[in-house]
Amino acid sequence: MAGRIIDRLRSRSFKILLLHPVWAWQVMRTAGQITPAEAWKLSELAAGVREGDTIVEIGSYRGRSAVALASGLRRDSKIRIFAIDPHEEFRGVCGGEFGPADQAALYRNLGRAGVGRTVAVVSLPSTQAASAWPRPDIGLLWLDGDHSYAAVTGDFGAWRPHLATGCVVAFHDSDTPDVAKALDELEASGELVRRGRVDSLTWCSVG
Repeated sequence: MAGRIIDRLRSRSFKILLLHPVWAWQVMRTAGQITPAEAWKLSELAAGVREGDTIVEIGSYRGRSAVALASGLRRDSKIRIFAIDPHEEFRGVCGGEFGPADQAALYRNLGRAGVGRTVAVVSLPSTQAASAWPRPDIGLLWLDGDHSYAAVTGDFGAWRPHLATGCVVAFHDSDTPDVAKALDELEASGELVRRGRVDSLTWCSVG
């Protein structure tokens, strides 16, 4: 028991909560399934997106990751975040259950966090939204939707033509079997170059 407590105190997430309490309160009070360390990394990745590009997240749940992404943008930034999630009844490969109630919570949480003008909610399946995307302007693609192998590879394949030069692609739950397999294959094919990992978030550059 004491060992587990010490491990938590040494963790990246604890250090972030300690060093950035205001940020942590603003972001982590929003319901979600990313850790403080993962949320902080998303804010850093968002801060690196060039003006004129956009941010796309696949799988929004109740908004924590969208709020984390928005926290990395300057107040005067024109960068938009597109939160894509159909919010249909769904049971994930890790056992989570999701549905329309999450969409209602998402809208409430975005409003409470004050990021409603920055985050545009797109209530469509990922591949359907990708088919209507107008141009290759995505500077950051955050994949946290269906974690099955077919869905992960399908999501990346659908959005690949719309990635801007220098785009970063980040995967959540990259330690789960299907996501890990998809990531390994994308790296082996030269599509992606793995750049780092925080908890279960792995980020890559486009090869």
